[in-house]
Amino acid sequence: MRLKKAYISTVNGKAFYYYLKLLRSTGIPFKITLPGNAEKIDGVVFTTKKEAGNNLKEKVLFEDMTLDKTVDTIRVIKALGRFRNVNLGIDPGKATGVALTLDNYPLIVNVYYDLEDIINFIVKVMDEFKSITIKVGDGNSEVASRILDGISRIIRKGDVLMVVSERRTTPKGKATYRKDMSAAVKIASREGKIYS
Repeated sequence: MRLKKAYISTVNGKAFYYYLKLLRSTGIPFKITLPGNAEKIDGVVFTTKKEAGNNLKEKVLFEDMTLDKTVDTIRVIKALGRFRNVNLGIDPGKATGVALTLDNYPLIVNVYYDLEDIINFIVKVMDEFKSITIKVGDGNSEVASRILDGISRIIRKGDVLMVVSERRTTPKGKATYRKDMSAAVKIASREGKIYS
């Protein structure tokens, strides 16, 4: 995954802290500069409409942010690079791990307890990408079948839905939500059988 350089360039407190939180959550390195210096930057500038002016080549405006962490995290990463593989890994269970990976880089990793929340997350991801590959682990067949049924109702032409082996995806030890998230990341990187 090759990314452009990221710069936060705003004196607007709300915008600054929102960008800071988003970029830190992605693990992407960034620098901070004053708006007057932003025109000389070779990279993507995270700023406000008022501070952007007309001379910035690549910019992300705070006014275009939705303040939805999932959507805005995706938009930030899309502004910084292009990706060939957009995968969603799902580790079904009482606590369901869900991981969005871009070229195998885990961008967003969460745990959900409700099918509706999983579907809502998938819809947000679908709204931001032309096509995605969704990979559902086969370990808990009852929960997996409910998830597959729910996803099959919203899948678009061009998206791929797969069932993937969960063998050796969950780290050993006591069950925790971190293990579900870790398993989801591993599932996202595996190949499986097309679900139809």
